[in-house]
Amino acid sequence: MFLESIDKELLPTTLTQGLTTLIPKSGKDQLFLDNWRPISLLNNDYKIFATILAKRRKLTLDSVIDETQSGFMSGRHIMNNIRLVLDILDYPDIINDNGFILFLDFYKAFDTVEHNFILHCLKKFGFGEYFYSAIVTLYKNCNSSIKLAGGTSPRFNLERGIRQGCPVSPYLFLLVSQLLTDHITSSALEGINLINKELIITQLADDTTLFLKNKKQIPVAFDVIGTFSKASGLCLNVNKCELMAIKECAATTLYNLPVKSEVKYLGIVITKDQQARSSLNFNPIIEKTQRKLNQWLSRDLSLRGRILIRKAEGFSRLTYAALALHVDDKIIKEIDKMLLNFIWKNRTHYLRKNVLMNSYDKGGLNFLDFYTLNNTFKINWLKQLFRNPSSIWNTIPLHILSKVGGVDFFLMCNYDVCKIPLKLSAFYRQAFLSWSLVYKHNFSPHKYSIWNNRDILYKRKSLFIEHWFRNKIIFVFQLFNNQGLLLTYEEFLSKFNFPVPPLEYARVFGAIPSGVCMLFKFQHRVHVEEPFLLSPINTPVGKICLTGYPRKNNKAIRTLFQTNIVSLPRSMSYWNMFVADIAWKEVWQIPNKFLITNKVKEVSFKIIHRIYPSKTFIQNRFKLNIETFCSFGCNSPETVIHLFWYCPKVKVFWQKLCDFINDKIDSCFVLFWKDVLLGLISKHMQKDSGLLLNLLLILAKFHVHKYKFSGRKPCFTVFLSD
Repeated sequence: MFLESIDKELLPTTLTQGLTTLIPKSGKDQLFLDNWRPISLLNNDYKIFATILAKRRKLTLDSVIDETQSGFMSGRHIMNNIRLVLDILDYPDIINDNGFILFLDFYKAFDTVEHNFILHCLKKFGFGEYFYSAIVTLYKNCNSSIKLAGGTSPRFNLERGIRQGCPVSPYLFLLVSQLLTDHITSSALEGINLINKELIITQLADDTTLFLKNKKQIPVAFDVIGTFSKASGLCLNVNKCELMAIKECAATTLYNLPVKSEVKYLGIVITKDQQARSSLNFNPIIEKTQRKLNQWLSRDLSLRGRILIRKAEGFSRLTYAALALHVDDKIIKEIDKMLLNFIWKNRTHYLRKNVLMNSYDKGGLNFLDFYTLNNTFKINWLKQLFRNPSSIWNTIPLHILSKVGGVDFFLMCNYDVCKIPLKLSAFYRQAFLSWSLVYKHNFSPHKYSIWNNRDILYKRKSLFIEHWFRNKIIFVFQLFNNQGLLLTYEEFLSKFNFPVPPLEYARVFGAIPSGVCMLFKFQHRVHVEEPFLLSPINTPVGKICLTGYPRKNNKAIRTLFQTNIVSLPRSMSYWNMFVADIAWKEVWQIPNKFLITNKVKEVSFKIIHRIYPSKTFIQNRFKLNIETFCSFGCNSPETVIHLFWYCPKVKVFWQKLCDFINDKIDSCFVLFWKDVLLGLISKHMQKDSGLLLNLLLILAKFHVHKYKFSGRKPCFTVFLSD
């Protein structure tokens, strides 16, 4: 059918039809039609046909679409667009001219492109006749109707616009946007000089940003885009276009456009103030997240359920901003406190965060804190620096790092981000701090760098002198003679054979700590022909963090940060006093082997961690004057071990369970208190019977727990029927 349709350039009638529904834009006045977003529903057969074309189209994207377009492209990321704008604002001195950033807004870009222009794009970029005919087939006689409250509107033909809901539509729009890029770059419009690279445009689908050399380029930009609009049908929404000065600008308005100090770009509030930038973006997200989490607290969720909601409602909202922005320590602590409070229902925290962060087999709940997550994002940013060193997105950070030896050398140095002898943006500082947390420097005399060293300081800043570095003077051992003494000025000039002013010599040699001098004086000298610089990619940590192997290695990166944070539960040492040789890994994993509700698993979890809410526990924990007799009516204090083992009424329940097991499963089975509290682990037991017995014990503990709070005594008959 598809081949026949392409030959005739005509689809069957049902495949040409669409149903358009209107979705309101959040936070906008719904009385205005502009604040509704049309979404089309198309025939499934049509989608299959279009998907085939889309997959073929994707194969050619990288050779056609410029790097500065991030939308709908595999391997490209929206954060690149945001980071580039922020980097330019953070480092305005690298821009020679008084440049401006013009944020363009097109009026319903997908819906206004002329069909003839789309077909012109296909020919312009050299697509074959067969693919051209396939696209003509998709758009010929296409029509739609509007979904209304009482039914649908009459059908109408679509004479323009890229079809909503069509799998091939995003890639067709990329061709249109690429033609816009080509038109702008070949025009008289002048962009900014970004370290010997001209930067004039970046795009995320239709979100277009222009980087202008000076204010005179603003009317030129509108004229150039106006010409393109006449040909393509794209219409510029001038009222929503925004202008921002890269450097200080006294003017408040230029060419009827207000010069703004704060702009919302791709969902991120852009401002030159780095500290305000963090709070402006995260405070509204934190407030919204807190409201959502409070709504969830009205539901009876298990501990694991709340951890899942924390990830879905918390991290999902915070991730986007954290990928592109520096996050203040104060905000990180506030977020972690909010998420941890939610886990414990805004009440007492019965377990420390570093215990919850353990994996399931170590007594934790795989709790991920925002501090670790944010550090992982910053490491991933460093990773893409190594992957794309020639990319326009990485021009500024690599230029900054070139002043301290380049990214490879800098990451191998024992640096302190607060002592680096150059201006680092808050985002860069946080990224380099994240790396220093996972890459540990083991002191070695022959790998102890002079440059960017936290111990070798001049006026409280680490050192870096470029011409020394170029002449391969890198490590401290190179500054010592065979007797283990620092080289004199004459010895230095003779050894390295390049001119150095006496003051420069004195600055470097005077910064070497006395302790290091003593170490070299009494250490055996090893002759090294040539200083060897190891790339961070070749280190064990670098292979995890910077190479992307394994492919999805975020978990491995998080583990590096969590290794020094997590701690084993205190309850393990308590139970070890009473039971010898506990196989803790198996104990923690027993409840996870069964498809049972988290509420049931939680009882075992709390018992082992010694946080089960028995009356004695509550009295001791909160110093309350409450009656502590057993809930099942006996006169003994209600401790955990009494409640689940020694209570006479519970003992009757366990005896009946043992009789049932002896009769149905294992005639030799004997139950002990440790089996009830910790789980049943025996090397001599068959796997299937062991699983069944542990399942019965877990369900039985939940039965005892449930009846404690219902005020009734455990009943084995009811337990079996349940």
